[in-house]
Amino acid sequence: MSKPRGKTTLSSGSIRLQARSFGILLFCLQAASLFGQNPHLTYGTGATPMALSSDYRALGWNPAHITLSPLLKENWRSAIGGLEVGARLSSNALDRADLWNGLLNDSPEAIDWQSNEWNDWKDLLSNEEIALNVDITTAASAKRWRKWGAAYTSKQHFQAELFFDLKSIELLLQGGAASWFELVVTNLGDTIPNDGDLGGLSLSDVANGIDLNGDAILGNLLADSKLGFSWHRAHTVGLSKEWQLKKLTLHTGVSGRLLLGNGFFQLQQKDGELDAFGAFSNGFNIPSLAEASQPISSQSIRNWGPVGQGWGADFGVALDWNGEIWASAAVTDIGSMEWRGENYSIGNVSIGSWNSPMTSSGNWIDVATVALDPSTWFESAEKEVRRIRNGTTFHIGGGMKLNQYLTLAADGSFDNPELLGNSGTRFGLSFVIQMLPFLRIDGGMSKWGNETIRYPLGLVLSTGKKGFECGMQATDVQGVWEESQPEIGIRACFMRWVW
Repeated sequence: MSKPRGKTTLSSGSIRLQARSFGILLFCLQAASLFGQNPHLTYGTGATPMALSSDYRALGWNPAHITLSPLLKENWRSAIGGLEVGARLSSNALDRADLWNGLLNDSPEAIDWQSNEWNDWKDLLSNEEIALNVDITTAASAKRWRKWGAAYTSKQHFQAELFFDLKSIELLLQGGAASWFELVVTNLGDTIPNDGDLGGLSLSDVANGIDLNGDAILGNLLADSKLGFSWHRAHTVGLSKEWQLKKLTLHTGVSGRLLLGNGFFQLQQKDGELDAFGAFSNGFNIPSLAEASQPISSQSIRNWGPVGQGWGADFGVALDWNGEIWASAAVTDIGSMEWRGENYSIGNVSIGSWNSPMTSSGNWIDVATVALDPSTWFESAEKEVRRIRNGTTFHIGGGMKLNQYLTLAADGSFDNPELLGNSGTRFGLSFVIQMLPFLRIDGGMSKWGNETIRYPLGLVLSTGKKGFECGMQATDVQGVWEESQPEIGIRACFMRWVW
């Protein structure tokens, strides 16, 4: 049985810092730019990233696009890329105008970022799904030989999702000072009964809480919460072949993926009971000299590697007519990952003071970090090896080149919404405008599951349909004409060379 690390706490004096830092974090995430491993979310938003998705970037979405690249010259032979990134932060809370007004000081009716009242933050963060996705391509290249094409990519994928119900927000932000403790001790030394309404007491007035039933509290707290993240590297190799069918050209493709996991945590309800599993890489170390002296086995060798290993596969087809009109379909992210981790259980937990669960905090990201740390919630764990399926997705799409200046495209994606990280459906419409030989404008609209519509927009600079390329796209720009927007994110290609 493993003993968790000591619990950390959130001090009342840091609430105001977190309030102001929450908005700052959103902008930092934009500038800095997985329950089921769905590693291509930031690249697969409908058709909208098409202007940044030719040649090898289609790997993991439709490998048939290695030989079907409508935005490149037909005679391109090779492509190589450097750093490419995609990141998005999405939440319905971001769609609140009073949040943005408070951040920008635009309205007296805005959220008070200096507030020391817990109700202000409960209302903002409770019952909100928060999703963060980050993809980083560190190496990529593609090659064509007549009717054949091959490509390779190396990517890092990180995804986190959090759903805080009212109870969990009360504990994280108030340290249990709402209805969690039967008795509350104030800074003046008074002990008062806690009936869930502390009247005029502010956050800084609460000193301690006396918890008489910590186990029941924790069970109720996590019953409706959804917490999890996945972080892994993917090495992908794809192969594509084109077939001439009179006036039509058929493109077929297949790709295989090696998945190496760095960390995973999942909390969910399973058969009416709370299920929590996590696996965390400790780097290249061994727990003891005794284990190091044991005979070498396949399992002992694995202990020196990543904490998760898995595989993935994609299959796709595309049909085009003279490069002017095309339609495509693909099945992606087939496969699974095996994680060597721990199954966490609820012991006798007592969170008995205001100074929990965080000792110090400089910004809002500390709250999310503590929430995704199993030791915040659990007292014990048992070793377990768990196989988790990838988020298999089916894609359909198509496009049309109207003239030399305008290209239109659309597609839809369908996956299992029961896997955290999957939206169920994703639809996109996009356009590519190229009035100048060195500049492309990429825009459109996309819809993920039950989320509101996003309007991505980006620019691509190039030396033509062959040569140097770089570009950047904002995943949502409706804040330009609306008072708020539900998503902040970017996609960027810093360097690609096609010849």
